[in-house]
Amino acid sequence: MSNEAILMWETELAIPVVVDEAGALPKGSCLILADGFVGSISTTADETFLGITKIEKIASDGNAKVATFFGGIFKVVVGTGTATKGFNAVLSGENLFINATDDGDIAEGLVAGKFLESGTTGETVLMFLGKF
Repeated sequence: MSNEAILMWETELAIPVVVDEAGALPKGSCLILADGFVGSISTTADETFLGITKIEKIASDGNAKVATFFGGIFKVVVGTGTATKGFNAVLSGENLFINATDDGDIAEGLVAGKFLESGTTGETVLMFLGKF
């Protein structure tokens, strides 16, 4: 996996989230929300954001939970598009973020946080996770 989010400043404690015990998740993986408060890896745009993993989850290690951040300041990678300081951030692919397009993104639970810096495709910027 690539483009993992990097924790810069921890503002909240991580909490455990149920994940697939057989799967592997690198530290800094962006998770999406499945019904039943279950997390899985993000793969495409327009997915309901859940959080960012604090630790690596090793495949088939007997653990069905992983510590996950719901707040903090992270260095993230901009997907195809732009990140504008002050704008809400949404997933645009596997561990990639771009500007939210409308208020519907908030209503649908797609917003991951707020950009603290501006950038374009492939650049890294600061994002305040969980704030919008």
